[in-house]
Amino acid sequence: MSIQREWQKFVRPPRYNYSYFDLGPECIQLHQGFIRKHERIITNRQNCKLEMSFFELNPKTSNCIVYCHGYNGCRIEGIKYASIVAQYGFNFCAFDFQACGHSEGEFITFGHLEKDDITSILQELELNFQQRQFILWGRSLGATTIQLKEQPNVKGLVLDSCFTNFNKLAISIIQKQTRLPKFIIKAIIFLTKGSIEEEAGFQLNDIQVQCNSNVPTLYICSDKDSLIKAKNSLKLYKQHKGIKKLIKVDGEHNDSRPLEIIQQICSWCKDRVQMQQNNYIQYNSVPQVGRLPLELIYDSNIQSGMQSSYNRIPKNPAIKLKNQISIQLRTSCRNLHSAVQY
Repeated sequence: MSIQREWQKFVRPPRYNYSYFDLGPECIQLHQGFIRKHERIITNRQNCKLEMSFFELNPKTSNCIVYCHGYNGCRIEGIKYASIVAQYGFNFCAFDFQACGHSEGEFITFGHLEKDDITSILQELELNFQQRQFILWGRSLGATTIQLKEQPNVKGLVLDSCFTNFNKLAISIIQKQTRLPKFIIKAIIFLTKGSIEEEAGFQLNDIQVQCNSNVPTLYICSDKDSLIKAKNSLKLYKQHKGIKKLIKVDGEHNDSRPLEIIQQICSWCKDRVQMQQNNYIQYNSVPQVGRLPLELIYDSNIQSGMQSSYNRIPKNPAIKLKNQISIQLRTSCRNLHSAVQY
């Protein structure tokens, strides 16, 4: 066995072979509206051509979920979600990372260069499809890549089975491929580290993930995952200081997620975008002097399952609410008049 050859198989795994027929029809009819598919080829920062599929919902929206596939995967992994995502009011994009699927490139760098692929994809969606708000949804390699670089206009992250330490992942993958003992695999990594880093153009120790972002994040993991242990996601979940949620699923690392989980993901994504929109209305559109009563402003807590101000209004509030609003509006107008006068 050639140590160099075995290691190169790790950073240069066989590409997933698929045909353009597997990318789905050009148009998908929905109960309300339809989805039109656009195929694009863009160039990343390493001058490699990346292939992407963009599913545009009609009636149109500027909200988009971008799916980032796993190790040894491709965009086919995510395309099956396009019609489900559309039912929640999102456009959908899936693409092949460099050195994967139909995209150009020689090496997988486990997020080091792939993070710039995501930047290139988002720029394409902003410039040519007028997309303004993004949710990044990644699995395995894709989930880890998402966390290595902060991207603009991202309102939420979905991280399914992400790893936090490259060396531990390398040991797990090589052990599954070769059945070699761990101490031999560690020796292989030690002996070939320098040459691989020089050939592939990245430092192995650079792939270390810590949760440094406050972007709302949904973590997904499985206790039965033997490749990337659930403790990776649990560690990041505990570190996260912002809005977060954890979903535990059944199955091994490459098992498909059931429809119920996909629907939970889509619902969570919809809540994140609506919360951003409602916060914009509440803090930017409402006058700072003489605010309208909270009952007249959409309560973003409704979407997150928390008790809203609407829930505290009686079932037959017509007279009481009318008088209350009348009094509060008169007060607001007097305050506004005073502020302008003085």
